[in-house]
Amino acid sequence: MMPVSLLIALLIAFGIESSAATVPQADVSTRVFETFGGISLIASLAFGLGFWVAFRASHIAASTSRLRRMYVLGFRLITFLSLVVYGWIIHFVGWSKLVRTNWGLEGMVLLDDVVVFLPYLLIQLLVWWGLFFAERALQVRQGFGPERKLGRYLFLKGRQALGLTLPVILLYVIKRDAVTRVFPNWAKSALFEPIEIAVLGFLVLALSPCFVRIAWPTYSLPPGPLRSRLLHAARRVGFRFTDILVWDTGQMMVNACVTGIVPGFRYVLLSDGLLESLTPLETAAVFGHEVGHVAHRHFLYFALFFMGTLGLLALCGDGFAVAGRLIAESSWLSAKNASFLSQLVEDGGLLLCLLLYFWFVFGYLSRRFERQADVYGSKVVSCGQSDCPPHADLDAEDDSGGNEGRLQLGLCPIGLRIFADALASVARSNGLDQRNRSWRHGSIATRIAFLQELEQHPEREYEFQREVGRLRLVLGGILTSAVVISAVSQVWELFY
Repeated sequence: MMPVSLLIALLIAFGIESSAATVPQADVSTRVFETFGGISLIASLAFGLGFWVAFRASHIAASTSRLRRMYVLGFRLITFLSLVVYGWIIHFVGWSKLVRTNWGLEGMVLLDDVVVFLPYLLIQLLVWWGLFFAERALQVRQGFGPERKLGRYLFLKGRQALGLTLPVILLYVIKRDAVTRVFPNWAKSALFEPIEIAVLGFLVLALSPCFVRIAWPTYSLPPGPLRSRLLHAARRVGFRFTDILVWDTGQMMVNACVTGIVPGFRYVLLSDGLLESLTPLETAAVFGHEVGHVAHRHFLYFALFFMGTLGLLALCGDGFAVAGRLIAESSWLSAKNASFLSQLVEDGGLLLCLLLYFWFVFGYLSRRFERQADVYGSKVVSCGQSDCPPHADLDAEDDSGGNEGRLQLGLCPIGLRIFADALASVARSNGLDQRNRSWRHGSIATRIAFLQELEQHPEREYEFQREVGRLRLVLGGILTSAVVISAVSQVWELFY
Protein backbone atom coordinates (compact mmCIF):
# COMPACT_ATOMS: atom_id res chain seq x y z
CA MET A 1 0.00 0.00 0.00
CA MET A 2 2.66 2.50 1.00
CA PRO A 3 4.89 3.67 -1.85
CA VAL A 4 8.19 1.81 -1.55
CA SER A 5 10.17 5.03 -2.08
CA LEU A 6 8.50 6.50 1.01
CA LEU A 7 9.27 3.34 2.98
CA ILE A 8 12.94 3.55 1.98
CA ALA A 9 12.97 7.24 2.97
CA LEU A 10 11.60 6.28 6.40
CA LEU A 11 14.37 3.69 6.77
CA ILE A 12 16.94 6.31 5.78
CA ALA A 13 15.57 8.80 8.30
CA PHE A 14 14.83 6.53 11.27
CA GLY A 15 16.10 3.03 10.55
CA ILE A 16 19.79 3.80 9.95
CA GLU A 17 21.69 5.54 12.70
CA SER A 18 23.60 8.53 11.32
CA SER A 19 27.32 8.59 12.08
CA ALA A 20 27.57 12.30 11.34
CA ALA A 21 28.98 14.32 14.23
CA THR A 22 27.08 17.17 15.86
CA VAL A 23 27.03 20.14 13.52
CA PRO A 24 29.28 23.00 14.75
CA GLN A 25 27.21 26.10 15.43
CA ALA A 26 29.24 28.11 12.93
CA ASP A 27 28.28 25.65 10.16
CA VAL A 28 24.52 25.59 10.79
CA SER A 29 23.62 28.13 8.12
CA THR A 30 25.87 26.36 5.59
CA ARG A 31 24.21 23.02 6.31
CA VAL A 32 20.74 24.54 5.89
CA PHE A 33 21.86 26.06 2.58
CA GLU A 34 23.19 22.66 1.45
CA THR A 35 19.88 21.03 2.40
CA PHE A 36 17.83 23.45 0.34
CA GLY A 37 20.38 23.17 -2.44
CA GLY A 38 19.76 19.42 -2.64
CA ILE A 39 15.99 19.95 -2.60
CA SER A 40 16.29 22.58 -5.34
CA LEU A 41 18.37 20.22 -7.49
CA ILE A 42 15.65 17.54 -7.48
CA ALA A 43 12.95 20.17 -8.04
CA SER A 44 14.84 21.52 -11.06
CA LEU A 45 15.08 18.04 -12.56
CA ALA A 46 11.36 17.39 -12.01
CA PHE A 47 10.23 20.70 -13.51
CA GLY A 48 12.70 20.27 -16.35
CA LEU A 49 11.32 16.83 -17.19
CA GLY A 50 7.72 18.03 -16.81
CA PHE A 51 8.09 21.04 -19.09
CA TRP A 52 10.17 19.12 -21.64
CA VAL A 53 7.57 16.34 -21.94
CA ALA A 54 4.77 18.93 -22.17
CA PHE A 55 6.68 20.80 -24.88
CA ARG A 56 7.34 17.62 -26.88
CA ALA A 57 3.75 16.43 -26.55
CA SER A 58 2.38 19.75 -27.80
CA HIS A 59 4.66 19.71 -30.85
CA ILE A 60 3.92 16.15 -31.94
CA ALA A 61 0.19 16.68 -31.31
CA ALA A 62 -0.10 13.36 -29.55
CA SER A 63 1.67 11.45 -26.82
CA THR A 64 3.73 8.75 -28.50
CA SER A 65 4.77 5.53 -26.78
CA ARG A 66 8.42 6.58 -27.10
CA LEU A 67 7.76 9.85 -25.27
CA ARG A 68 5.89 7.96 -22.56
CA ARG A 69 8.79 5.53 -22.11
CA MET A 70 11.23 8.42 -21.80
CA TYR A 71 8.97 10.06 -19.23
CA VAL A 72 8.74 6.85 -17.17
CA LEU A 73 12.52 6.45 -17.29
CA GLY A 74 13.00 10.06 -16.19
CA PHE A 75 10.48 9.64 -13.38
CA ARG A 76 12.28 6.57 -12.06
CA LEU A 77 15.64 8.34 -12.22
CA ILE A 78 14.25 11.32 -10.28
CA THR A 79 12.74 8.97 -7.68
CA PHE A 80 16.12 7.28 -7.23
CA LEU A 81 17.99 10.59 -7.03
CA SER A 82 15.45 11.88 -4.51
CA LEU A 83 16.37 9.05 -2.15
CA VAL A 84 20.09 9.58 -2.76
CA VAL A 85 19.83 13.31 -2.05
CA TYR A 86 17.71 12.74 1.06
CA GLY A 87 20.25 10.18 2.30
CA TRP A 88 22.98 12.75 1.69
CA ILE A 89 20.99 15.39 3.61
CA ILE A 90 20.47 13.08 6.60
CA HIS A 91 23.83 11.33 6.79
CA PHE A 92 26.33 13.79 5.32
CA VAL A 93 24.82 17.22 5.83
CA GLY A 94 23.75 16.02 9.28
CA TRP A 95 20.15 17.25 9.11
CA SER A 96 18.90 14.96 11.90
CA LYS A 97 21.72 16.12 14.21
CA LEU A 98 20.95 19.71 13.26
CA VAL A 99 17.28 19.32 14.13
CA ARG A 100 17.65 17.40 17.35
CA THR A 101 20.86 18.83 18.82
CA ASN A 102 21.55 22.28 17.38
CA TRP A 103 17.91 23.40 17.36
CA GLY A 104 17.06 21.66 20.62
CA LEU A 105 14.11 19.63 19.31
CA GLU A 106 15.36 16.36 20.82
CA GLY A 107 12.60 14.76 22.88
CA MET A 108 9.82 16.97 21.50
CA VAL A 109 7.34 14.23 20.69
CA LEU A 110 6.51 13.99 16.96
CA LEU A 111 7.82 17.49 16.16
CA ASP A 112 11.47 16.49 15.86
CA ASP A 113 10.63 13.47 13.69
CA VAL A 114 8.39 15.50 11.37
CA VAL A 115 11.11 18.14 10.92
CA VAL A 116 13.69 15.40 10.23
CA PHE A 117 11.40 14.01 7.52
CA LEU A 118 10.46 17.48 6.21
CA PRO A 119 13.16 17.67 3.45
CA TYR A 120 11.81 14.52 1.83
CA LEU A 121 8.25 15.80 2.08
CA LEU A 122 9.32 18.99 0.31
CA ILE A 123 11.14 16.97 -2.34
CA GLN A 124 8.02 14.89 -2.97
CA LEU A 125 5.76 17.93 -3.21
CA LEU A 126 8.04 19.68 -5.71
CA VAL A 127 8.48 16.50 -7.77
CA TRP A 128 4.70 16.07 -8.02
CA TRP A 129 4.34 19.70 -8.96
CA GLY A 130 6.96 19.49 -11.70
CA LEU A 131 5.70 16.21 -13.15
CA PHE A 132 2.09 17.38 -13.12
CA PHE A 133 2.69 19.24 -16.39
CA ALA A 134 4.03 16.09 -18.07
CA GLU A 135 1.17 13.89 -16.88
CA ARG A 136 -1.42 16.42 -17.97
CA ALA A 137 0.20 16.76 -21.39
CA LEU A 138 0.38 13.01 -21.89
CA GLN A 139 -3.36 12.75 -21.26
CA VAL A 140 -3.22 9.57 -19.26
CA ARG A 141 -6.98 9.53 -19.49
CA GLN A 142 -7.97 10.54 -23.01
CA GLY A 143 -9.99 13.76 -22.94
CA PHE A 144 -9.45 14.23 -19.19
CA GLY A 145 -5.80 15.21 -18.87
CA PRO A 146 -6.11 18.88 -19.98
CA GLU A 147 -8.87 19.48 -17.41
CA ARG A 148 -6.73 18.46 -14.45
CA LYS A 149 -6.30 21.11 -11.78
CA LEU A 150 -2.92 21.44 -10.10
CA GLY A 151 -4.39 22.03 -6.65
CA ARG A 152 -6.59 18.93 -6.72
CA TYR A 153 -3.77 16.85 -8.22
CA LEU A 154 -1.34 17.83 -5.43
CA PHE A 155 -4.04 17.37 -2.79
CA LEU A 156 -4.85 13.83 -3.93
CA LYS A 157 -1.18 12.85 -4.29
CA GLY A 158 -0.31 14.29 -0.88
CA ARG A 159 -3.34 12.74 0.79
CA GLN A 160 -2.56 9.36 -0.70
CA ALA A 161 1.15 9.31 0.20
CA LEU A 162 1.35 11.30 3.42
CA GLY A 163 -1.87 9.95 4.86
CA LEU A 164 -0.19 6.54 4.91
CA THR A 165 3.24 7.79 6.00
CA LEU A 166 2.51 10.15 8.88
CA PRO A 167 0.58 7.55 10.92
CA VAL A 168 3.60 5.25 10.62
CA ILE A 169 5.81 8.04 11.94
CA LEU A 170 3.30 8.56 14.77
CA LEU A 171 3.47 4.88 15.73
CA TYR A 172 7.27 5.06 15.60
CA VAL A 173 7.26 8.09 17.89
CA ILE A 174 4.92 6.40 20.37
CA LYS A 175 7.18 3.38 20.37
CA ARG A 176 10.40 5.34 20.77
CA ASP A 177 9.35 8.13 23.13
CA ALA A 178 6.42 6.85 25.17
CA VAL A 179 7.55 3.26 25.69
CA THR A 180 11.15 4.14 26.50
CA ARG A 181 10.00 6.68 29.09
CA VAL A 182 7.48 4.39 30.76
CA PHE A 183 9.75 1.31 30.66
CA PRO A 184 13.33 2.69 30.67
CA ASN A 185 14.92 -0.57 31.87
CA TRP A 186 13.18 -2.62 29.22
CA ALA A 187 14.35 -0.15 26.56
CA LYS A 188 17.96 -0.92 27.48
CA SER A 189 17.51 -4.64 26.85
CA ALA A 190 19.14 -6.17 23.78
CA LEU A 191 15.83 -7.82 22.92
CA PHE A 192 13.96 -4.52 22.92
CA GLU A 193 14.73 -3.48 19.33
CA PRO A 194 13.68 -6.66 17.48
CA ILE A 195 10.52 -7.01 19.58
CA GLU A 196 9.53 -3.35 19.15
CA ILE A 197 10.07 -3.62 15.39
CA ALA A 198 7.81 -6.69 15.28
CA VAL A 199 5.10 -4.96 17.31
CA LEU A 200 5.33 -1.80 15.22
CA GLY A 201 5.11 -3.78 11.98
CA PHE A 202 2.05 -5.68 13.20
CA LEU A 203 0.33 -2.43 14.27
CA VAL A 204 0.99 -0.85 10.88
CA LEU A 205 -0.50 -3.84 9.07
CA ALA A 206 -3.45 -4.17 11.46
CA LEU A 207 -4.32 -0.47 11.41
CA SER A 208 -3.67 0.12 7.71
CA PRO A 209 -7.43 0.07 6.89
CA CYS A 210 -7.87 3.04 9.25
CA PHE A 211 -5.04 4.86 7.52
CA VAL A 212 -6.56 4.19 4.11
CA ARG A 213 -10.03 5.38 5.09
CA ILE A 214 -8.51 8.59 6.48
CA ALA A 215 -6.02 9.13 3.68
CA TRP A 216 -8.01 8.26 0.57
CA PRO A 217 -11.46 9.48 -0.51
CA THR A 218 -13.59 6.35 -0.77
CA TYR A 219 -17.19 5.20 -0.66
CA SER A 220 -18.85 1.81 -0.61
CA LEU A 221 -19.48 0.17 -3.99
CA PRO A 222 -23.22 0.70 -4.62
CA PRO A 223 -25.57 -2.31 -4.75
CA GLY A 224 -25.99 -3.76 -8.21
CA PRO A 225 -24.90 -6.59 -10.50
CA LEU A 226 -21.18 -5.87 -10.10
CA ARG A 227 -21.27 -5.80 -6.31
CA SER A 228 -23.33 -9.00 -6.28
CA ARG A 229 -20.83 -10.69 -8.60
CA LEU A 230 -17.84 -9.72 -6.44
CA LEU A 231 -19.55 -10.72 -3.18
CA HIS A 232 -20.51 -14.07 -4.69
CA ALA A 233 -16.95 -14.67 -5.90
CA ALA A 234 -15.58 -13.76 -2.44
CA ARG A 235 -17.89 -16.23 -0.71
CA ARG A 236 -17.08 -18.89 -3.28
CA VAL A 237 -13.34 -18.71 -2.59
CA GLY A 238 -13.74 -18.18 1.18
CA PHE A 239 -12.43 -14.60 1.24
CA ARG A 240 -13.56 -12.57 4.28
CA PHE A 241 -13.47 -8.78 4.29
CA THR A 242 -15.34 -5.72 5.53
CA ASP A 243 -16.38 -3.93 2.37
CA ILE A 244 -15.63 -3.17 -1.28
CA LEU A 245 -14.77 0.51 -1.67
CA VAL A 246 -14.67 2.76 -4.71
CA TRP A 247 -11.45 4.77 -4.62
CA ASP A 248 -12.29 8.30 -5.81
CA THR A 249 -9.28 9.50 -7.81
CA GLY A 250 -11.10 11.90 -10.11
CA GLN A 251 -10.61 9.34 -12.92
CA MET A 252 -6.85 9.86 -12.64
CA MET A 253 -5.98 6.29 -11.69
CA VAL A 254 -6.91 2.84 -12.98
CA ASN A 255 -5.85 0.58 -10.14
CA ALA A 256 -6.97 -1.64 -7.26
CA CYS A 257 -5.59 -2.71 -3.89
CA VAL A 258 -6.45 -4.56 -0.70
CA THR A 259 -5.60 -3.51 2.83
CA GLY A 260 -5.80 -5.22 6.22
CA ILE A 261 -4.51 -8.50 7.66
CA VAL A 262 -7.49 -9.09 9.96
CA PRO A 263 -10.40 -10.72 8.07
CA GLY A 264 -13.05 -8.66 9.88
CA PHE A 265 -11.17 -5.43 9.23
CA ARG A 266 -10.14 -5.58 5.60
CA TYR A 267 -11.12 -3.55 2.53
CA VAL A 268 -10.77 -4.06 -1.21
CA LEU A 269 -10.43 -0.79 -3.14
CA LEU A 270 -11.28 -0.40 -6.82
CA SER A 271 -10.52 2.98 -8.38
CA ASP A 272 -13.24 4.91 -10.19
CA GLY A 273 -11.15 4.83 -13.37
CA LEU A 274 -10.87 1.05 -13.20
CA LEU A 275 -14.62 0.55 -12.79
CA GLU A 276 -15.22 2.76 -15.81
CA SER A 277 -12.61 1.07 -18.00
CA LEU A 278 -13.10 -2.66 -17.33
CA THR A 279 -15.94 -5.06 -18.02
CA PRO A 280 -17.61 -6.80 -15.03
CA LEU A 281 -15.66 -10.02 -15.70
CA GLU A 282 -12.38 -8.12 -15.99
CA THR A 283 -13.18 -6.27 -12.76
CA ALA A 284 -13.85 -9.61 -11.06
CA ALA A 285 -10.48 -10.87 -12.29
CA VAL A 286 -8.70 -7.82 -10.83
CA PHE A 287 -10.69 -8.30 -7.62
CA GLY A 288 -9.45 -11.91 -7.59
CA HIS A 289 -5.87 -10.67 -8.03
CA GLU A 290 -6.18 -8.66 -4.81
CA VAL A 291 -7.76 -11.65 -3.07
CA GLY A 292 -4.74 -13.66 -4.23
CA HIS A 293 -2.36 -11.41 -2.31
CA VAL A 294 -4.27 -12.26 0.87
CA ALA A 295 -4.71 -15.96 0.04
CA HIS A 296 -0.95 -16.36 -0.50
CA ARG A 297 -0.17 -14.29 2.64
CA HIS A 298 1.99 -11.84 0.72
CA PHE A 299 1.47 -9.03 3.23
CA LEU A 300 2.59 -11.11 6.19
CA TYR A 301 5.62 -12.28 4.24
CA PHE A 302 6.49 -8.71 3.30
CA ALA A 303 6.25 -7.76 6.98
CA LEU A 304 8.72 -10.53 7.86
CA PHE A 305 10.83 -9.46 4.88
CA PHE A 306 11.17 -5.91 6.21
CA MET A 307 11.95 -7.15 9.72
CA GLY A 308 14.65 -9.38 8.31
CA THR A 309 15.90 -6.48 6.22
CA LEU A 310 16.53 -4.46 9.37
CA GLY A 311 18.53 -7.36 10.80
CA LEU A 312 20.52 -7.60 7.58
CA LEU A 313 21.14 -3.85 7.62
CA ALA A 314 22.36 -4.09 11.20
CA LEU A 315 24.94 -6.69 10.20
CA CYS A 316 25.99 -4.67 7.14
CA GLY A 317 26.18 -1.56 9.31
CA ASP A 318 28.54 -3.32 11.72
CA GLY A 319 30.76 -4.30 8.81
CA PHE A 320 30.86 -0.80 7.36
CA ALA A 321 31.48 0.62 10.85
CA VAL A 322 34.58 -1.56 11.21
CA ALA A 323 35.80 -0.41 7.79
CA GLY A 324 35.10 3.20 8.76
CA ARG A 325 37.10 2.90 11.97
CA LEU A 326 40.05 1.40 10.09
CA ILE A 327 39.99 4.33 7.66
CA ALA A 328 39.63 6.89 10.48
CA GLU A 329 42.67 5.41 12.26
CA SER A 330 44.81 5.25 9.12
CA SER A 331 48.03 7.22 9.09
CA TRP A 332 48.16 7.86 5.33
CA LEU A 333 45.27 10.34 5.35
CA SER A 334 44.90 13.70 7.01
CA ALA A 335 42.46 13.86 9.92
CA LYS A 336 39.88 15.79 7.88
CA ASN A 337 40.08 13.48 4.87
CA ALA A 338 40.04 10.36 7.06
CA SER A 339 36.93 11.58 8.86
CA PHE A 340 35.12 12.34 5.60
CA LEU A 341 36.09 9.04 3.95
CA SER A 342 35.16 7.11 7.08
CA GLN A 343 31.70 8.70 7.12
CA LEU A 344 31.34 8.09 3.39
CA VAL A 345 32.10 4.38 3.82
CA GLU A 346 29.83 3.95 6.86
CA ASP A 347 26.77 5.86 5.68
CA GLY A 348 27.22 5.89 1.91
CA GLY A 349 28.02 2.19 1.73
CA LEU A 350 25.01 1.27 3.83
CA LEU A 351 22.68 3.51 1.83
CA LEU A 352 23.95 2.07 -1.44
CA CYS A 353 23.42 -1.47 -0.15
CA LEU A 354 19.90 -0.55 0.94
CA LEU A 355 18.95 0.84 -2.48
CA LEU A 356 20.51 -2.05 -4.40
CA TYR A 357 18.93 -4.58 -2.05
CA PHE A 358 15.45 -3.16 -2.58
CA TRP A 359 15.96 -2.83 -6.33
CA PHE A 360 17.14 -6.40 -6.94
CA VAL A 361 15.90 -8.57 -4.04
CA PHE A 362 12.62 -6.89 -3.14
CA GLY A 363 11.89 -6.15 -6.79
CA TYR A 364 12.35 -9.77 -7.84
CA LEU A 365 10.28 -11.07 -4.92
CA SER A 366 7.51 -8.56 -5.63
CA ARG A 367 7.36 -9.55 -9.32
CA ARG A 368 7.04 -13.24 -8.37
CA PHE A 369 4.21 -12.39 -5.98
CA GLU A 370 2.43 -10.34 -8.65
CA ARG A 371 2.45 -13.28 -11.02
CA GLN A 372 1.19 -15.53 -8.25
CA ALA A 373 -1.69 -13.12 -7.68
CA ASP A 374 -2.29 -12.98 -11.45
CA VAL A 375 -2.79 -16.74 -11.47
CA TYR A 376 -5.19 -16.52 -8.54
CA GLY A 377 -7.15 -13.74 -10.26
CA SER A 378 -7.43 -15.96 -13.33
CA LYS A 379 -8.73 -18.80 -11.16
CA VAL A 380 -11.46 -16.63 -9.67
CA VAL A 381 -13.01 -16.13 -13.13
CA SER A 382 -12.22 -19.67 -14.33
CA CYS A 383 -14.77 -22.46 -14.56
CA GLY A 384 -12.19 -25.12 -13.70
CA GLN A 385 -12.62 -27.04 -16.94
CA SER A 386 -9.42 -27.30 -18.95
CA ASP A 387 -11.34 -28.00 -22.15
CA CYS A 388 -13.56 -24.88 -22.10
CA PRO A 389 -15.18 -23.21 -24.00
CA PRO A 390 -18.03 -23.47 -23.43
CA HIS A 391 -17.26 -21.41 -20.33
CA ALA A 392 -19.43 -21.47 -17.22
CA ASP A 393 -19.75 -18.11 -15.43
CA LEU A 394 -19.82 -19.23 -11.79
CA ASP A 395 -20.70 -15.77 -10.46
CA ALA A 396 -23.30 -14.71 -12.99
CA GLU A 397 -26.02 -14.75 -10.34
CA ASP A 398 -25.83 -14.63 -6.56
CA ASP A 399 -28.29 -17.45 -6.12
CA SER A 400 -26.83 -19.36 -3.13
CA GLY A 401 -26.51 -22.38 -5.41
CA GLY A 402 -24.09 -25.26 -5.36
CA ASN A 403 -21.09 -23.05 -6.13
CA GLU A 404 -21.46 -21.11 -2.86
CA GLY A 405 -18.64 -21.78 -0.41
CA ARG A 406 -16.75 -24.03 -2.85
CA LEU A 407 -13.18 -22.98 -3.58
CA GLN A 408 -12.54 -23.14 -7.32
CA LEU A 409 -8.84 -23.80 -7.86
CA GLY A 410 -8.76 -24.92 -11.46
CA LEU A 411 -7.57 -22.73 -14.31
CA CYS A 412 -9.36 -22.63 -17.62
CA PRO A 413 -8.35 -21.00 -20.93
CA ILE A 414 -11.15 -18.41 -20.81
CA GLY A 415 -10.29 -17.41 -17.25
CA LEU A 416 -6.67 -16.81 -18.27
CA ARG A 417 -7.79 -14.75 -21.26
CA ILE A 418 -10.16 -12.66 -19.13
CA PHE A 419 -7.33 -11.69 -16.79
CA ALA A 420 -4.96 -11.04 -19.69
CA ASP A 421 -7.60 -8.77 -21.23
CA ALA A 422 -7.96 -7.00 -17.87
CA LEU A 423 -4.20 -6.31 -17.79
CA ALA A 424 -4.32 -4.98 -21.34
CA SER A 425 -7.28 -2.74 -20.46
CA VAL A 426 -5.46 -1.35 -17.42
CA ALA A 427 -2.39 -0.54 -19.53
CA ARG A 428 -4.50 1.05 -22.27
CA SER A 429 -6.58 3.12 -19.83
CA ASN A 430 -3.47 4.35 -18.03
CA GLY A 431 -1.85 5.24 -21.35
CA LEU A 432 0.99 2.78 -20.74
CA ASP A 433 3.02 0.86 -23.25
CA GLN A 434 2.66 -2.83 -22.39
CA ARG A 435 6.42 -3.17 -22.78
CA ASN A 436 7.15 -0.63 -20.04
CA ARG A 437 9.05 -2.37 -17.28
CA SER A 438 8.18 -2.07 -13.62
CA TRP A 439 10.69 -3.21 -11.04
CA ARG A 440 7.88 -4.21 -8.66
CA HIS A 441 5.28 -5.63 -11.07
CA GLY A 442 7.09 -6.46 -14.27
CA SER A 443 5.82 -5.28 -17.63
CA ILE A 444 2.22 -5.90 -18.68
CA ALA A 445 3.54 -7.67 -21.78
CA THR A 446 5.55 -10.24 -19.80
CA ARG A 447 2.66 -10.86 -17.41
CA ILE A 448 0.30 -11.48 -20.32
CA ALA A 449 2.87 -13.74 -21.99
CA PHE A 450 3.13 -15.76 -18.77
CA LEU A 451 -0.66 -16.27 -18.70
CA GLN A 452 -0.62 -17.29 -22.37
CA GLU A 453 2.11 -19.81 -21.59
CA LEU A 454 -0.05 -21.30 -18.82
CA GLU A 455 -2.94 -21.56 -21.27
CA GLN A 456 -0.77 -23.64 -23.59
CA HIS A 457 0.98 -25.59 -20.81
CA PRO A 458 -1.24 -25.71 -17.67
CA GLU A 459 1.19 -28.08 -15.94
CA ARG A 460 3.73 -25.26 -15.59
CA GLU A 461 1.60 -23.60 -12.93
CA TYR A 462 2.71 -26.28 -10.45
CA GLU A 463 6.36 -25.64 -11.33
CA PHE A 464 5.88 -21.91 -10.90
CA GLN A 465 4.20 -22.30 -7.50
CA ARG A 466 7.04 -24.55 -6.34
CA GLU A 467 9.58 -22.00 -7.54
CA VAL A 468 7.90 -19.22 -5.54
CA GLY A 469 7.68 -21.49 -2.50
CA ARG A 470 11.41 -22.24 -2.65
CA LEU A 471 12.19 -18.53 -3.05
CA ARG A 472 10.13 -17.67 0.02
CA LEU A 473 11.78 -20.41 2.04
CA VAL A 474 15.37 -19.58 1.08
CA LEU A 475 14.99 -15.83 1.44
CA GLY A 476 13.08 -16.23 4.70
CA GLY A 477 15.84 -18.44 6.07
CA ILE A 478 18.54 -15.93 5.16
CA LEU A 479 16.68 -12.99 6.67
CA THR A 480 15.72 -14.92 9.81
CA SER A 481 19.36 -15.87 10.29
CA ALA A 482 20.32 -12.21 9.92
CA VAL A 483 17.84 -11.22 12.66
CA VAL A 484 19.06 -13.98 14.99
CA ILE A 485 22.75 -13.15 14.44
CA SER A 486 22.06 -9.45 14.93
CA ALA A 487 20.18 -10.12 18.20
CA VAL A 488 22.89 -12.48 19.47
CA SER A 489 25.59 -9.91 18.69
CA GLN A 490 23.68 -7.28 20.66
CA VAL A 491 23.33 -9.61 23.64
CA TRP A 492 27.06 -10.45 23.42
CA GLU A 493 27.99 -6.75 23.45
CA LEU A 494 25.67 -6.16 26.39
CA PHE A 495 27.16 -8.85 28.63
CA TYR A 496 30.72 -9.11 27.33
